[in-house]
Amino acid sequence: MRTLAAVALLGLAFVAAPSSQTAQNPRLSDSLERPFPANGQIRMDLSAGEYHITGIKENRVRLQWRVRNPEELSQVRARADVRGREVSIMTDGPEHFKVDIGVPTRADLYIRLTAGELSVDNVEGNKDVGLHAGEIDIDVVRPEDYHSVSASVWAGEVHASPFHLSKEGLFRSVEWTGKGPYRLEARLKAGEVRLRTNRQ
Repeated sequence: MRTLAAVALLGLAFVAAPSSQTAQNPRLSDSLERPFPANGQIRMDLSAGEYHITGIKENRVRLQWRVRNPEELSQVRARADVRGREVSIMTDGPEHFKVDIGVPTRADLYIRLTAGELSVDNVEGNKDVGLHAGEIDIDVVRPEDYHSVSASVWAGEVHASPFHLSKEGLFRSVEWTGKGPYRLEARLKAGEVRLRTNRQ
């Protein structure tokens, strides 16, 4: 009986160990990725948060999100639905969650974010970005690649240093035309829009 009891206790210890380790190292992040070709169209419908979108060399889209508290991780909903050369990315999550999104370096972006911070780096192509309140920060990569640039804010600031344009106040906008293949449009209700190059 004593031997059986000792074996039973040892078994319980082994079962309990992973649970204890999990409690000591709670997860604060998760991710997903999907194959996706370059030169495609990417549509994003994003809930409030902090987003960093970066061009990557791989032909895929990759999302990784982080939360402040372990119990918030289950509140995050993220999808990336690929249909040929189009992908639809959607997120929903708790306040203050952060998301890194990797996309092919050549892609057309259509992004709508309710509120928060949005940055785009190293992505060549058309860009159509809209945000209610917060900050938009876009790396234009090469200013000469655009034939049309438009950035506006209802209340706040617009800075487009690659195009030597800057305005502040109410109902402000900047416009620029060139000879490149791409179009860029950034609209914000309240906050700050920054267009830049990674050299700045």
